[in-house]
Amino acid sequence: MGQLVSMVVGVVAIVAVVLGLFVGINALVDLAPKNFRLFATLAGGVLGAVAGVVVNSQGWFLGGLLWPLGGFVVGALLGLLVWARHPPPPERRWRIPDRLRPAIFLAPALLFLAVALVIPTIRTVYLSFRSPRGDDAEGWQNYRDLFGDSTIFNIDSAGDILTSRLFIAAAIITVVAMTLVIVRGVGTRRGVDLSAPTPVISLTTAGILVTLAAMSALRGVIWNNVFWVVFVTGLSTIIGLAIAVLADRSRGESVAKSLIFMPMAISFVGASVIWRFVYAFTPASRDQIGVLNAVWVGFDNEPEAWLQQPPWNSMFLIVIMIWIQTGFAMVVLSSAIKAVPGELHEAARVDGASEAQAFWRVTVPQIRTTIAVVVTTLIITVLKIYDIVKVMTNGEFSTSVIANEMFDQAFINRDYGKGSALAVLLLVAVLPLMIVNVRRSRQGERA
Repeated sequence: MGQLVSMVVGVVAIVAVVLGLFVGINALVDLAPKNFRLFATLAGGVLGAVAGVVVNSQGWFLGGLLWPLGGFVVGALLGLLVWARHPPPPERRWRIPDRLRPAIFLAPALLFLAVALVIPTIRTVYLSFRSPRGDDAEGWQNYRDLFGDSTIFNIDSAGDILTSRLFIAAAIITVVAMTLVIVRGVGTRRGVDLSAPTPVISLTTAGILVTLAAMSALRGVIWNNVFWVVFVTGLSTIIGLAIAVLADRSRGESVAKSLIFMPMAISFVGASVIWRFVYAFTPASRDQIGVLNAVWVGFDNEPEAWLQQPPWNSMFLIVIMIWIQTGFAMVVLSSAIKAVPGELHEAARVDGASEAQAFWRVTVPQIRTTIAVVVTTLIITVLKIYDIVKVMTNGEFSTSVIANEMFDQAFINRDYGKGSALAVLLLVAVLPLMIVNVRRSRQGERA
């Protein structure tokens, strides 16, 4: 109880100090046009105190609080004797509050971002090149160790993908689909159209089969993350788009969409607890409390430990994320579909297009930007997945992902070098997608 009280008092004190500084700096800026001499003295003192705090922040010099106090005195003297002797013209002095006030209002947010995001990021990158406890420089050794560790990145069985039945089936589907598209294009003299329903559906199915083949052959934490990204992003977007289209302008649309969106209101940990009861395993001699095993045993099969059978146990975890994120994709895509002008659909129907043709030729091109936003957002979310794996398997049975491995290396094994290297890998994977999203949002604002 005492620790809680002291923590609350500390937080209140910090908030009070920040508010006091904010109000004081605002009052200081207002002095510029009225009493520039006093403004220059106080502003110099504040800057000097900040410089004193920075200089002695790591205990480089003796003196403690004397450094900020000395910095305040020196800065105030410089402000009074140098800056105040050469004041700007009156019209420029009156513009000082207007120029400084935006920076003052942004300073708390920028300070918080610097302390909570920028500085930790820089320190993480620095630690990724250091020894496990950060004592010695290691160069790129941590990254070499990661990609040399078979539990993190392994391509020894990559050749098995080409001999997999799933890959062969995907190749057959691709050849048949492309043959049909080419024959149809030659017959209609319109050329090869890969945006038609047949090639899109066929190539998507083939891609899923190839990914499943890779999932059965490739092992490692990084590959697990890749499979999470592919399946969660692809299936959540496809299922969300399908539900948005089927529910659009139908009876009970709001009820159906509410039920699909409901898992979004559940935290990842809560969803994991729910699905633990779905995948729960008990011996054959006892009653099955897991829904999946209860159904499985009902067909005269032995109960299975679903979460202990790699590589498909990762797929069972991926299903949880798809269940959660499909609602997000559905809501965003549904809004985009409703924004498509009705005149375009009417024109397509007048030209003799069916509902499927209108969807592929009119709706999908109109919502292409929204689909890209949904895909990039889901990729960023899935790359950082941690909660589901932690609750369901704790990364055991070959289900670990980068975030889970990063936690284990840094906080369980106390290897801050490898943990930081894994964090940098996540940063490098997420950063390009963040840049793409920011650029797209700016283009949307300009449009």
